[in-house]
Amino acid sequence: MGFPFENATWDGVSGPIFMGYGTALPGLFTVLSIVICIVALAVGQKAEAAKYAKYK
Repeated sequence: MGFPFENATWDGVSGPIFMGYGTALPGLFTVLSIVICIVALAVGQKAEAAKYAKYK
């Protein structure tokens, strides 16, 4: 697996490297990440509340 550019500076890069640039993908991935974080927090809170109730 080699280096994708001929030189190791940013001078040889022209255009965006991210394939989703200029589309709805960055916004979609941001919303997806927010949803995943909220779900993880909700599941964690539910599990901790159940453990706390059992301990009490």
